[in-house]
Amino acid sequence: MINYLFTCFTALLLLLLGCATGRIGIRPTPGAEVVETEGQAPIIKDDLIGAKNTALSEAQRAALGLVVGVYVSGETLVSKATLLEENILGQTEGYIEKYTIAKEWREGNFYKIKIKAAVRKEDLAKKINEMQLEEKPAPFVAFWIDESIEDKTVESSVVESQLMQDFLSAGFRISDEKPRKIFTDQQEAEKTTEKINTDILILGNAVSRFVTDKDLAGLISYRATVLVKAIRPTSREVFATVDDVSGGVDITNEAAAKASLKRVAEKFGKDFAKKLYEILQKQAMITLRISGINDLNELNLVNRLIRSFIEVKDSRVRSYSDSSAIIEIMLRKGSAPDIARRLEQLKEQKITITSATQYEIEAIKK
Repeated sequence: MINYLFTCFTALLLLLLGCATGRIGIRPTPGAEVVETEGQAPIIKDDLIGAKNTALSEAQRAALGLVVGVYVSGETLVSKATLLEENILGQTEGYIEKYTIAKEWREGNFYKIKIKAAVRKEDLAKKINEMQLEEKPAPFVAFWIDESIEDKTVESSVVESQLMQDFLSAGFRISDEKPRKIFTDQQEAEKTTEKINTDILILGNAVSRFVTDKDLAGLISYRATVLVKAIRPTSREVFATVDDVSGGVDITNEAAAKASLKRVAEKFGKDFAKKLYEILQKQAMITLRISGINDLNELNLVNRLIRSFIEVKDSRVRSYSDSSAIIEIMLRKGSAPDIARRLEQLKEQKITITSATQYEIEAIKK
């Protein structure tokens, strides 16, 4: 009987405290933003106070998580979860300026709390930048260079091997998928590039032919010609080509032929890889400048909707102040105009596009 009365008294006390805190207003301060989140905890052995404290702690963590989720890409949230937990999510007192309990209630065997919390967003953004969490993943590249000396096919391509080295040095990763095992020939590869999982597919031909062995002091001269193209598999777009020639000499025909092939690859490889890397980095990222965002909860919703677009690989907020945000969007395919159309078609939000160039979008949320 005593335990029953104590439980009833505790529940009444918590209800009164919840009503009191719910009446307290909370306003954003400079450098902080008010967000609304919920937390819950199981009620163990009728310990309502313990359940409330745990639920409150979870609600505070959720408030920090909401802000972090806006400023950090979805991929980073997963890959750097432990680092975020140790440096941010586990330190609610350092980043929550103040909070008020908007509502609290018991639901079955769980105690639930809804809070409004003023989160120091500028301090959080600064901490996130200091942690250098956002690392742009290196793009994948796959190669298929058909190579021959005179009219004899070479099994191991000299040009392909050299290009792999140059692309690795430029920041690419070599795809584990082998085009030769996926496609029957390069024509099929070019027509059905979407079958291979890579950011760039390099297709091409290289041939080395005898030039002369006269007046070369015992050396033999060969000339290599190469033609390669870079294709984006998702769109089948050929966005770069190279046609080059170079010579090579050595004491045997085979060595001279391979020298010419290696030299022609060295001649264009580094610049070609660097150029493609820069193009990919630029085309894979667009910027959305959007105004009319009332709070971080609303911004988080917009960001999550953007991440749901089929063309979008990931997104993160670069800055947010005075109801305006800049969102960086990493594309899987498509372009800024494609994303602009998606935004205007959203039923959940009324977004008007005021401008859309190849890499930037300006919009107003109404």
